[in-house]
Amino acid sequence: MGNKFILGIGLNLFDTRALVLRDDGKVIAEIEKRRKKTDANKTIEILLELFESAISKIKKYKENLVGVGVALGGIINNKKGIVYWPQEDKVTCVYISLPLKDYLEKKFNLPVIIENDANASVFAEYKFNFSKYRHILYLFGGIGCGIIIDRKIYHGKDGGAGEIFLNSKLPMSSFLGDFSFFRPWSFDLGMIKRAKELISMGKETTLIKRITSTGELSLKDIFEEVKNKDRLARQTIKEAGFCLGVKIAFLVNLFNPEVIIIGGGLEEAGNLFLDECVNAVKKFSFSEMRRNLKVTLSSLGRRSTSLGAALLVKENSLQK
Repeated sequence: MGNKFILGIGLNLFDTRALVLRDDGKVIAEIEKRRKKTDANKTIEILLELFESAISKIKKYKENLVGVGVALGGIINNKKGIVYWPQEDKVTCVYISLPLKDYLEKKFNLPVIIENDANASVFAEYKFNFSKYRHILYLFGGIGCGIIIDRKIYHGKDGGAGEIFLNSKLPMSSFLGDFSFFRPWSFDLGMIKRAKELISMGKETTLIKRITSTGELSLKDIFEEVKNKDRLARQTIKEAGFCLGVKIAFLVNLFNPEVIIIGGGLEEAGNLFLDECVNAVKKFSFSEMRRNLKVTLSSLGRRSTSLGAALLVKENSLQK
């Protein structure tokens, strides 16, 4: 595979990124775009922008481009290259199917691999940081989970494994009790909403200065104020970390992994967030299941999705 190049495109919950990977593992070009909307049309639009921008950056290498890896959210049938994209609905999550692989291959005349964002991320972390481990989970917030079992990505029967919520937004209960904890969570674990709730209760915080004239507050604002020791921001982070930790504890009991990685942008919440996750895991998981378990923040950060997408193309090429 000498002198060959791969394009990796990753769309996670916070931003979108394209990178060009040389066959020796060196990234020779990278493009990042922030995004606010996550609907299907906007996703395809920004995907095409990244694709074309990256191609234009490596014109002299274009004929040596061996393939493209695309990693994004939603339920992915990676064998058929179909993305089932979630749409807003008051009661449940409704999905529309997008034959993205065929569309991109016809448009750019290049082989394309489509993968779930969490799966691509866990693959990148495995290859770069945890290659000696066999069983790894990667948490994209409380929504999606990348799974490696026996050093291979676990896709399930149709490629959709890893969704860790129930498909209902309504209150859920039974004679055994409430199970609303498994409703879909917002991408930020509800931190922005919770911070605003605490502010409305009159709690003192410097976050007030960060709220825009239209009432907007960003996750980045909360993370920065945590570093500044703001009490309300710290409370928000700790509560969210505890909630994610409970869900991680459930996954620890289910999969008995060696490593749990928290990423997708949440790694930027820092050690306070991680500590709360770990405390919840210790409280709610079985001690035998978590023996020698490593729970850590992603070191690859937002680059993990696009990097994992490129590495999957490289892996596929080497197997041929």
